[in-house]
Parts: sequence; structure tokens; C-alpha cells
Amino acid sequence: MKHVPDSVGNTLRLSSAVALSALVVTIGTGFTAGKLVRPTRTIPKLHWKGTITMYAQSYTPILPGEKLAKDVPHLTELETLAKEFEKMYPGIRIKFIPSFTDTNTQVETKATGGDMYDVYWNQTYNFNSVFPRGIVYNLDPYFNQPNPYIPGNKKWKNAMNPLVLAETADPVNGAHYDLNGDGVGTAFYYNKTLFAKAGIKSPPKTWKALITDAKTLTAHHIIAGADVPMFYSWWANIFLRNNLGPKALTQLVNWSKARYTVTALGEVIGYEKGILNPGINPRLTAWWPLMKQLYSYWDKSVTDIPWNAEPTGATTGTDLFAAGKVAMVYQGSWLPNTVRLAGAKFPIGSFPFPASSLAGVYKYGTNRNTPDVPGPAAAFQFAISTPKADQSMAQPGKFQAVLDWLRFIGTPQHDQAIVNQLGEFVPTFKGTKPVASQAGVVGAEAPVKKGEALSIQGFDDVTSQAATGIGNIWQEYLSGHLSFTAAKQQYDAAVKQAVQQYIATNHPRIP
Repeated sequence: MKHVPDSVGNTLRLSSAVALSALVVTIGTGFTAGKLVRPTRTIPKLHWKGTITMYAQSYTPILPGEKLAKDVPHLTELETLAKEFEKMYPGIRIKFIPSFTDTNTQVETKATGGDMYDVYWNQTYNFNSVFPRGIVYNLDPYFNQPNPYIPGNKKWKNAMNPLVLAETADPVNGAHYDLNGDGVGTAFYYNKTLFAKAGIKSPPKTWKALITDAKTLTAHHIIAGADVPMFYSWWANIFLRNNLGPKALTQLVNWSKARYTVTALGEVIGYEKGILNPGINPRLTAWWPLMKQLYSYWDKSVTDIPWNAEPTGATTGTDLFAAGKVAMVYQGSWLPNTVRLAGAKFPIGSFPFPASSLAGVYKYGTNRNTPDVPGPAAAFQFAISTPKADQSMAQPGKFQAVLDWLRFIGTPQHDQAIVNQLGEFVPTFKGTKPVASQAGVVGAEAPVKKGEALSIQGFDDVTSQAATGIGNIWQEYLSGHLSFTAAKQQYDAAVKQAVQQYIATNHPRIP
């Protein structure tokens, strides 16, 4: 997911009540497939002594003198782990840095002055493509070494979700400049009380069951769902990965000159080659009627709210869901805590979009699973400053101490404990489990096939005008203001214009 602003941590810090999972945390133990074990291990020896500074974004524990708003979680997990680490290594102190506003400016300013924090959060995208090279370490050499805090581990990366590793790799050299341990994801969130009232005993696992449940809710005078169809790319990413086929997706990735992601360049070449030309390839729009069928059971007034210019004071799908007036919303993983903060009292469940049940539902549907890949764009994205950005890192032995602190919190058990205490995101290390309300957001842990596309945005990346124009066409179609034929024609014209503009500006080489 790529639609969470860089300032996400500053708003989420003041977010919602925590839904703590039934998690037993035993500091210093191992973690295998969700089960705690008690290994015998010898911790590394660290000779450096001093203070390690860390900006932990949303996971920053409450600091001395800090007052939190009502119902905001009092985070303690990182503080607990810091005390355990300090106990293991007398003379080392972990100091957490308060939240700040413009993180990109802060990073660039402090890094230029050589006084950046030792460990800090920022978006993976910025480490890969925005910030100057050389201000954070390439962590790949250490990902390929054992993590001494994970019993039996031979390579640290073996404990990480391979899909997350694939998506967070630098698009040019494949390097990893930060440690990712959580993810923003999307899912259908549902009101368990309203489902039970309609006689629905479990969440749907297939497209057919989803539509049947929507009809059942409607028959019981319950509005099935409500949300603005926010980003066309959310749906395009699911359906296009399902129905374009692996060969086409691999070709798009190759044209993108990136790793696993279809970029603007790949989309433009794909258009010129016909794969992504809606006037030639019907797979690009054949799934639209399915989504319109689903939205026919959604609250019409909310569907009409402009997705990119929401009026002040408008009643949103989240508002209606929090008030218990609709049974479902399709939203990001921040949703459960947001609605609890708004006063929701009912139990919340979640289930993934049933992409693996589309074979036979429409002409080009397959049963190919297209999991929503957690991360980046969450709060567990931590990098280590180099001496270029942080002069104190030149002290003999300090890097090893900082690296070991990152290794210590970068274990499946500690990842789960840190992430679930906040409850806004899902932990992504292998074997971890999210809080119950986030169960439908979990990404697959299957190995990544070479060249497989993990993200295809549907021309959002070509131009901002294309994203806005396509989003508007999509919403007009779902709302019933445009016929399928008219919507396809407008979509075709919008994509063609975006491609022409990109070619005129960037002069790409079309193979």
C-alpha cells in the first residue's frame, strides 16, 4: 500500500484504543510459528558504552511528562525491550526521541549536519529513492548473517516475510536500507453483531459468498456496506494481478526496469504493446461490473462523496460503520482503532478480498491468489545512520551495538509484541499473528517468483492527472452516473492522454 502520508506516525500516535491480542511476551525467548520456546543461547559481547538514540515513530513509548489524549494507547513494549537490552548490556542506554512533524526535512537537515539519530523511522521509498546515498547503512550484509537473538537462525532474512523483502528492495540495486516489521494493508472489516443479526455465522471466503451475504444483510434491512471507492488502484492491483496472467505481469516488470513492481515506464510500454491498452485488452475493464454489483448493496450517498475532495463534515463510510449503521467497509488497517476511538462498541472482524475465487465468476477471472502485501508505509521501518549522517557512529564499537539493538527488536516474537500493542498495523515477520480484528490483512509468506509483479497501480503512477481522472471515471461508473460503455470510453481516453503526456515529457525508449 502506498497511500499513507509520510506524517502517518504523527496522527496515529494520537489514535485509538488498543485491541491487545492474547499475547504472552517472554523477553529473550525464541519464537516459532506463533509458539514461544525457551532456548539456550549466549548473547553477543558488546564493549561499547553510551547512549543509542532512536526515533520510533508510532511505536515511541510514552515519554516523561507526556500526556496522551483519552483512549490513546499507553505504549510500553519498546520501553520494556529497551530495559531488557540495557540489563543485558550495562553501560548502554536507549533514548527515544519525541515525534516531530516534517520528517523528510528533519532527516536531510540533521544528516547534513552530522547529528542524525542513530536509529530512525522513515518510509522505505525515501531511503531507496529520495534521500542522498550514504546516510544509512545497507543492511543486506547483516540480513545474510545469523540473528543471535533468534535461536537456530542462520540468516536474519530467513525470519522475514519474503514478499515484504521483495517490495522494499531498492529498485535499482536490490539493497535494503531499513528493517521492515509491520505493514499497512486493506481488508473488508465487518460488524460481527450485524452479521449475527442477519444469521451470517462466518465471513465470506469467496466472491459468490460475499454477494450472497450482501443480499442477506439487505434482506434483514441492514445496509451491507459504505465507503468511498477511494483509490481505483486498490482494486486494479487485485484484479489485474489476478487476470493478466504471469507472463504479461513478468513482461511488465521487465519493461519497468524494477524489481517486482510495475512502474510508470512499464505501464507506458505496456500500453504501447497492447497489454495495458484498454482499447485492445478487455481484461483491463472486464472486472468492473463485478465491483458495481457489490457496490449496488452499498450506501449510495457515501459512494457519491468525491473520493479526492471530500466535503467538510461529510458523513463517511467510516462514520456509518462506527455508528453501527452499516455492516462492512473496505478500508486500511488503521480502521479498527479509528472506529473504536469514535465510540464503536461492537466486535470487529476482517477478511481479505476473495481474489482466489474469481475463476468462472467472469470471463478472465482466475483462482490466482493476489495477497495484499504488508509494508512498506507503516511505522516499523528502521534504518541505521552512517558516520556521514551521524558523527557519533564513528566511535569504535558503536555500530555493532546499534545493529544488535535492531537485531534484538527484529525478532518474530518482539515484532509481534511491538506491533500488536499499537494495533494499527500487522506484524510481518514469519510466524507472527496480528490482533484478531486484523486477521484478514495478513499477507502470504510464499516465496516470490522471479520477475513476479507485486504491485500494478493501473496508471496512477503515470501522471497525477491520470490518477484523478481515472478515479473520477471509476466513481461515476460505480455510482451509476456512467454506463459501462461510456466509462470504458472515458477510461481509454484518459489513459491514452496520460501515456502521450509521459512520452512527450520523458522520451522513453519503447522496445
